[in-house]
Amino acid sequence: MKIRSKITLLFFPLIIMLILTTRQSVSAANSPVDGEWGGTPHLGFSPYTGLLGIEIQNSHFGLTLGMPASIGFKYYFDEKGDRLFLGAHAMRMEFDHDERKDGVLYKENKTTVLGAGLGYKWQWEQGWNITLSLSIVHYDEELKNSATSRTEDSIESFPGLTFGYRFK
Repeated sequence: MKIRSKITLLFFPLIIMLILTTRQSVSAANSPVDGEWGGTPHLGFSPYTGLLGIEIQNSHFGLTLGMPASIGFKYYFDEKGDRLFLGAHAMRMEFDHDERKDGVLYKENKTTVLGAGLGYKWQWEQGWNITLSLSIVHYDEELKNSATSRTEDSIESFPGLTFGYRFK
């Protein structure tokens, strides 16, 4: 099972709990207001913020930073409440692990992910939010060992699911 599937299964009970709670108006203190800056820490799995990140927002625009090293830009169609967004993002991951391909054992993996997608953020009055996204991404993977290297690239879909809390 890929890590994306494991993370989605891990957070599934939280999704159900939040959906089943009574949804209130987003016109309260923690909803975004046009021209006002705010920050939202995110936990989950997303091409915009990786596993753990933050989004800085002002009106229709959001800038995301996360770990592993990721950066993204979002454009929200509505500056308040629940909203649809479009975005672009980049992520870089480097790690040492054993991976065998075509009979060759590689020790290093460097992956770059570039993509664009869309998503939707549900914002609750209390400040909590859930963001779902889907991106089309280009993976560029470089595998190395002491004797040789191999580069692979592919185009794939990259789903995202994060939980956050908006601070003003």
